[in-house]
Amino acid sequence: MQETWKRFVYPLIEDKKHDVEEDTYHHHIENQLMLLGWEPWKGEIIHKQSLRIGNRNRMEPDILVARDNEYQFVIEVKRPGNTQSKEEITQLESYMRQLRLDVGIYIGEHIEVFYDRPNTNHVVSVFKLAIDLDEKRGARFVELFSKEGFKKEDIVEFCKERIQEIQRQNSLNKIKESLIADAQTQIAESLKPYLLEKYGTSFSEEEIKGMLATMHFTASADGNRTEPEVVVPKLQPKSPSHLIKCLLTRNASAQGLFNPADQSLTVLSGSKINPVHLNKISPAGRKKRDILFAKYTELRNGERIVKEDICFDSPSGAAQFCVGGSSNGWSQWKDENGKELDSYRSNEVAKVPAPDTKMIRTKKIVDSRKIQLKFWTKFRDRLSEEGSIPSLQTPKPHYWYDIRIGRQNILLSNVCNTLKDFVGVKLYIRKPVVARYYPALVARKNEINNALGCEPEWDANPSASDKTIALFHQTDLSDPQKMDEAIDWMVRQSLVFYQVFSKEVKAIE
Repeated sequence: MQETWKRFVYPLIEDKKHDVEEDTYHHHIENQLMLLGWEPWKGEIIHKQSLRIGNRNRMEPDILVARDNEYQFVIEVKRPGNTQSKEEITQLESYMRQLRLDVGIYIGEHIEVFYDRPNTNHVVSVFKLAIDLDEKRGARFVELFSKEGFKKEDIVEFCKERIQEIQRQNSLNKIKESLIADAQTQIAESLKPYLLEKYGTSFSEEEIKGMLATMHFTASADGNRTEPEVVVPKLQPKSPSHLIKCLLTRNASAQGLFNPADQSLTVLSGSKINPVHLNKISPAGRKKRDILFAKYTELRNGERIVKEDICFDSPSGAAQFCVGGSSNGWSQWKDENGKELDSYRSNEVAKVPAPDTKMIRTKKIVDSRKIQLKFWTKFRDRLSEEGSIPSLQTPKPHYWYDIRIGRQNILLSNVCNTLKDFVGVKLYIRKPVVARYYPALVARKNEINNALGCEPEWDANPSASDKTIALFHQTDLSDPQKMDEAIDWMVRQSLVFYQVFSKEVKAIE
C-alpha cells in the first residue's frame, strides 16, 4: 500500500515543486485516481459535471467519483501552492450536503478528508496528509479510497474512529495544559505512589517524599517550542594515538576516526557522501541531514563533499549521514585492515563510587527511563521504515508503546521492562469490549496461532478485567547489541500481530 501511495503522490509532489496551475493539477489528480482503480471510461471519474440545484441554481464539483451510477465521494481541487481558506471548505461542504455524501476530500497544498457527521453544523476534518513520499499514513489513504476495497460503511466507520481519537487527543491536550501550568506539584504527586509501590519495602514514605522535595520538575509543550539548531561538536580527543582510522564505501567514499574510549566517530573533511536521501530515512533523520548538509558540506563538481570534520555519538549516526538512510555503522565502517568496527564495540558500564542506597535507586529509575526512550525511539524508526502501519505515536520514556489497529478499545500494547529485562508484544482488549471480542478470538485460537507462527500467552492475567494475548522475549537491555536484537524481534512480531489481529477484529460482527 505504501508503494502505491508513493506512485499516487509522486506527480503531485512534482506539481507542487513547480507550483503548476489548478487545471494542470486537476488533470494529474484525475490520472492518479486511475492508479487507485477508478476508471473514467466507466463514468467513475467525473470532471466538473454541472448539476442542477433547485429550479434555478447549478453547481459544478471539481471531481466526482462514482460506482454503479451512484456518487461515492467528491474532491475539491486547489492549486498546490494554495493556502486553504474557510470558504474553500464551505464550498466542499455544500457539495457534500447537496449530494448527500458522507465524505469529501480537499486536495491542494495537502490532502485532507472531511466527514459530514450527523446532526452537526459543519463538516469536520478527520484525516490530513502531507503530499510527501514519506507520509506513512499514505498507505491508509490508499486502502480507504482504492476502488477494489472501497465501501462507504468502512469510510464512515473510519471517520467515526478518527473523531474519537481526536476527542481523546483533545482531552489529553487539556491534561497536558493542566500539567504544564502546575508541573512541580502534579509530577511529584504522581511519582509518589509509583515510588512507594516499587520501593516502599526499602524506604519509608518520608524518605521518598524527601527525595522528591530535592528534585525540580518543569513541563513544556513540544509543539510550542522552536526546533533547536542541531549542533555537532568537533572532536577534540585527549589521546590521538588511540584513534582508529576507518572507511565507509556504501553509497559514499568517507574517511573517519573512531574513538574507542567514548565510541564516537568523526567523519573527516574531504569525505564524499551520498548527495540524496534514501527512501528509508525517517523525517527526523532527513531534517537533521539537511541541516548538517548546509553547515558542514559543499557541492564540488556535482559531488557532496564534507568541508569540516563532524563528530557523531556513534558509528551508526555517522553512517546514516554518509549513506543517506538507516545504516548499521558498526558493520559499514571498517578499519584499515577491513575489520568491522563492531569488534571495537564496548559494552562495559562505567563504575562509579558507591553512593548511599537512596541515590542508587533514584539513578536506576532515571536510567530505566533513558533506556526505554532509546528503545522506543529506535523501535519506532525501524517500524516506520517498514511503512506497513499508518500511524505511530511519539516515543516516550515509558515501559509501554501503543499501536492502534482500527478498533476502539483494542490495541497493540508493546512493553519494555528494564527491571526484569524482557520485552513483549501483546494484543490489549479493554473491559468495555472484552465480552464481544475476546470469546470470538478464543474460538479462532488455532487459526490465529497458525497465522502468527507462534503460540502466545492467551489471557496472561486471568484476574484482570482487560484481556491480553501476549508474546515475550527475554534479553539484556543494558547490552546495546542485545537491545538491537530485541528491537528487531519486536518489529517483526509487531508487524505480524498488526496484520493478523487487525483483520481478525474487523471480521467480528
